[in-house]
Amino acid sequence: MSKLRNMRGVEIPRFRAVSSGPQTLERLFGAGDGFSAWVEGHKELLKKSVYEPNDFLWHEDGDVDRSVWILAVEDGVTQADTAPYEIIEFPGGMFLAATADENDPEDLNGTVDCMMDWIASSSVFTYGDFPQSGMCNMPNPDGAFDRALGIAQQQIFLPLKPREVEG
Repeated sequence: MSKLRNMRGVEIPRFRAVSSGPQTLERLFGAGDGFSAWVEGHKELLKKSVYEPNDFLWHEDGDVDRSVWILAVEDGVTQADTAPYEIIEFPGGMFLAATADENDPEDLNGTVDCMMDWIASSSVFTYGDFPQSGMCNMPNPDGAFDRALGIAQQQIFLPLKPREVEG
């Protein structure tokens, strides 16, 4: 199967990022001293982008209570700059990407199901290894577009690897 049916294939390069480490979503995004508060106070360390966000979230071992949020950092940012959070090397890779409404479980699950069906029937790719849960981000972090539509767009990225050629 080669038609992407409203999905897209993306190649994400290797990059350095500050990582939250595994945390609950409440700890990541809750008020107070969580990771999102740290991010708000350290924006000068983060890579700027003209179009796509430079962050991803995934669930460690498929467990929603162990989520990791990473954000690309500028060149020259050191471990001392990001303490108490670690800098990691995101390995990059090939991903199947699609967008769904985060607030609509039917849309979200249907989109992931369609993506999984595409991968299962692909003669070129199989499901990749990292991150096993797939990953996501919000394409409009300021929210004006989403507020106008009354939705919360979530980009979903499922890892791909080339199918091994039999022979």
